[in-house]
Amino acid sequence: MRHIVNLGIQKFTFFRFLFLLPALGLLAAQWGCAGRAGGSPAPERYLFLGHPYDWNYPNRVDPRLERLDYSPYTQVWLGGDVCSRSAEYPETLPYLDSLFDLGKVHWTLGNHDYDYGNPKAILSYLQRPSFYTLFQSGYCLMVLNTNLFWPFPSTPPQSDCEQKAAQWEMIRTVADTIREASHLIILHHLGLFNGLKVTEKGDTLRAFNVNADPIYGTCSPDSEVTANLYPWLVEVQRRGVQVVLIGGDVGMQAKAFEFRTPEGIWLLGSGINNSVNREYAPDYVKDFGPDEVLILEYEVREKTLSWEFVGLDGLIP
Repeated sequence: MRHIVNLGIQKFTFFRFLFLLPALGLLAAQWGCAGRAGGSPAPERYLFLGHPYDWNYPNRVDPRLERLDYSPYTQVWLGGDVCSRSAEYPETLPYLDSLFDLGKVHWTLGNHDYDYGNPKAILSYLQRPSFYTLFQSGYCLMVLNTNLFWPFPSTPPQSDCEQKAAQWEMIRTVADTIREASHLIILHHLGLFNGLKVTEKGDTLRAFNVNADPIYGTCSPDSEVTANLYPWLVEVQRRGVQVVLIGGDVGMQAKAFEFRTPEGIWLLGSGINNSVNREYAPDYVKDFGPDEVLILEYEVREKTLSWEFVGLDGLIP
């Protein structure tokens, strides 16, 4: 099922702490998202891959992704846990580059990208920070590092406090000032706003691999994510900018996730896991159905975003 979202364009401007992403040919504001005139009128297609690692090899992706044709896509968006030990082996990043062309990729780091080896090796290879925003083709794209969040009901550890505060400030600044964008698309790994994913029947949806609640965004116990960030995004939505979150820590309990909050914010998730050996699969793997990936299309001229979940096997030649 394809969904199409179209909102009018309003005006905003802000530029703080700019850094250059030479491989993308775009200016990105770590603390904001500044619009620019121009851009191709042709539709842009994006392929989102969540949790795509090969369960059998620590430095490989699902073998089907090695055979996939990426030429139809303007960009590949990686939802994290790209390999089970993405930063541990020096040959992994050139291998991923040969598949995805990492210069055109946006990658929200997962725990398997962050916890094994040195995640700075990934960032050095990508030539960008672990969280940032940029304006492209009429919408704002925000890439989060949810490894800086604390998904447990206890006081957050007092580590990486400066980075956590900087990411928190980036989100706040974008939410406060964004105007001239059709959409605010947020890529993340860890499932967010899990307590809000309640159906009309009162059922709580548990589609992400980890459905933690509460989650803290900084070293402060006052930084609970749903209580603070969600109201910021609701104000963005009310301002006429459609908010869409896409999470990649999916695939074990569900292959695809789609939920619209009462305020109109879309929460999406996509992930794969069919490379796991069913005979030896851990108990937390619940869904062994066909893998699905998320394909999005943005109409630059009309400023519309549509998406659909597509079976991975059907895309393999």
